[in-house]
Amino acid sequence: MFEQEYYEVRKKMLEKALDRYLTPKNVYPNELHEAMRYSIFSEGKRLRPFLMFAAFEMLKGKKSVKSLKNIVPAACAIEMVHTASLIHDDLPSIDNSDERRGKKSCHVKFGVPTALLAGDALLTKAFEVLTDVLPKFKAIECITAFTNSVSTRGMIAGQTVDITSTNKRINVNILKYIHLKKTGALLQLAMDIACIMSNADENVRATLGNFALNVGLAYQIIDDILDEIGGFEDLGKEPGQDLKNKKATYPGLIGLEKSKKEAEKLLNSAFKMIKGFPNNDVLLEFVQTIKDRLP
Repeated sequence: MFEQEYYEVRKKMLEKALDRYLTPKNVYPNELHEAMRYSIFSEGKRLRPFLMFAAFEMLKGKKSVKSLKNIVPAACAIEMVHTASLIHDDLPSIDNSDERRGKKSCHVKFGVPTALLAGDALLTKAFEVLTDVLPKFKAIECITAFTNSVSTRGMIAGQTVDITSTNKRINVNILKYIHLKKTGALLQLAMDIACIMSNADENVRATLGNFALNVGLAYQIIDDILDEIGGFEDLGKEPGQDLKNKKATYPGLIGLEKSKKEAEKLLNSAFKMIKGFPNNDVLLEFVQTIKDRLP
């Protein structure tokens, strides 16, 4: 995905920070803290934090781990929010997924009540962690961006429409709305935080926000494609879940070939949006990596 050394150094920094922020699993109530840690440290790709790091460093004009110190709390917070959404998505009352990233889903390992509370606790913890962002006026800006992206204007809206659209005939515009909100909102948030912390102007923020939405929608279309014709190694879970859960997909609505072309179109647009930025190599590599997922 990213250049290996770049990725590993930042991954190590992020994992240490997440470990520091999360309560040890032997602290009462033990099972809740263990469930939170189990879900956070489950071999996730950490896409959103790394996009945040990459955009921030691009805007600052240098690749430096030391320069990331003040943005690390926000990177941890976005990973906590994302993990909380996955825990809740996997629940029997929603997607009923027994596996996540090749491991037992949180509710399978710890039970539904604990999984529900672990998701709630991670979401709450994310906002606590955001208060560590410095300077403090930037923390307030970051919290505002988070609430907008996670709320009924963002991720939760996408999840809601996804649930209420199950087993119904919907058009491609509603499916696009689901993907842009459910997946795109947090990717856009990663760009927003990078812009806030680097003092980028509104034009840059808008461009990178659109970049993230294009990438997020393309990623989800490719996931829809892989769910239909891919394998376990492509998804980290058994394919065919969308069909099993009677959910609309891009291939189901417009066909496989048109879905592939739409994903390519979105990624080409994303590429053009950041082509003119200096120090853009990591983000360009990310776009190419997503394109390489196309079967």
